[in-house]
Amino acid sequence: MSANKDKTHVSFKKEKLNLPKSKRASVLILSGPEIGKKQRLTTNPSVLGRDKMADFVIANATVSRRHALIGYQNGKYILKDLKSTHGTFFRKSRIDELVINHGDKFQMGNCLAQFVIEDEKEETQVRK
Repeated sequence: MSANKDKTHVSFKKEKLNLPKSKRASVLILSGPEIGKKQRLTTNPSVLGRDKMADFVIANATVSRRHALIGYQNGKYILKDLKSTHGTFFRKSRIDELVINHGDKFQMGNCLAQFVIEDEKEETQVRK
């Protein structure tokens, strides 16, 4: 998938993330000071950033306070940059927003993260 494919402009109202009961969406940090940190996304959209009020707090100086968000709309997950200082990248291309899927990796500052959807009973392993 290229950075231009599946570009969707969406707006979100904060709400509980409703997925099938057996599924969950999470973000896993693959590099940076918080490597290995994993958090389930429970709100729609979920804001990722350094701010203590973010839904997923990432303690990394290269990550903006409100760096990016992941939202679920019309059966698709959207990764959207929130005008961050160091940008959000997918496959080395800076993005504004795009559709992401299970296993996709994205960069926020010098922090590499992976988006995962898994069954409640499964465990996610870091992909390299």
